Amino acid sequence: MQRLPALDLAERAAGRPVVSMAGVPALPMPEHVVEAAREAAGQVWPRRSRGWPELRNAVAAQLNGSFGLGADPERELLVTHGAQHGMSVALRALVSPGDEVLVPAPTYFFDGLVRLAGARPVYVPSRAGWALDTEALRSAVTPATTAILLCNPTNPTGYTPTPEELKAVLSLAAEHGLTVLSDESYARYVHSGPGYAPVQLLRDEWPELVTVTSLSKNYAFTSWRVGYVHAPEPLLDRVHRVFEWDAINVGDVAQAAACAVLTGPQGWLDDVFATFRHRRDLLCDAVERAGFPVTRPDSGIFAFPDFSRLGRSGRDLEDLLLDHGVTAIAGDAFRGPADHARLLYGGTETDLAEVGRRLARL
Repeated sequence: MQRLPALDLAERAAGRPVVSMAGVPALPMPEHVVEAAREAAGQVWPRRSRGWPELRNAVAAQLNGSFGLGADPERELLVTHGAQHGMSVALRALVSPGDEVLVPAPTYFFDGLVRLAGARPVYVPSRAGWALDTEALRSAVTPATTAILLCNPTNPTGYTPTPEELKAVLSLAAEHGLTVLSDESYARYVHSGPGYAPVQLLRDEWPELVTVTSLSKNYAFTSWRVGYVHAPEPLLDRVHRVFEWDAINVGDVAQAAACAVLTGPQGWLDDVFATFRHRRDLLCDAVERAGFPVTRPDSGIFAFPDFSRLGRSGRDLEDLLLDHGVTAIAGDAFRGPADHARLLYGGTETDLAEVGRRLARL
């Protein structure tokens, strides 16, 4: 099995004079989070494999207060070691060897997760502007298809599906009895466009829905590895059973910190998130001035320019960009066009301007 592309690129870039760009906010934890972890480290906790009730209550309060989801913290939420872990256990719980999983592409690195569950990913290209192509999904359904796997908002393109697009996908899923899984880790990163619509808002359209979310992205929580699965009770029970065999439970110190980060002051995060739209525009303007077309993303912390004029693709394109100090993952890693590449815009304004200058030299 191939390595996770982002980790492979990070190792290849190590020690080289590259412009530093982060994919998520890289922030030290504020004192109220550090204090919660310190206090938890001095205690002995009972084992609760679904996660702390306090943390599940905090997650439910956030989902219900922000989106009106009506999430039940006791029956519908499971704390995991991040979104990737949550998606992995959900797939292993809900698909079987030989099944096919439809995946709109370009998309996040789901390939290994689907294959580890014994299933086969079937990638369905997006329409112009990276929009979901429901008719193409419909054409890809076979007797072996059991699930559709979404990324909402989409990594690497920054496309955010509209409620109408999501309804069309759920209608297709209901027609064929398919489970819909959705990675919604970038919910807090929507800067423009129609806005983020949680797929769980549409549960009345079709209830076979599983959402995974990452605190790493939305709360600068990368070092702690905490996320959660949100699903109706019958599906979550199946996911929980696989999770117990995989990890038993998430560490208590990390959960204490997660409770604090969710329920405490948000100003330290709000200030950073408020800058992302401006950073996006700086990067996209620089990319376009350098002569590379790019669809301006509505969400995320990345852009997906077209580098076809360079005559390079895949690993060769990545190496060319690295030679110029720019770290970018080629589009074929996301099951998209290999002559595109994902650029991050999590750096300073100075760094973003420098990326533009280096691209212009190409």
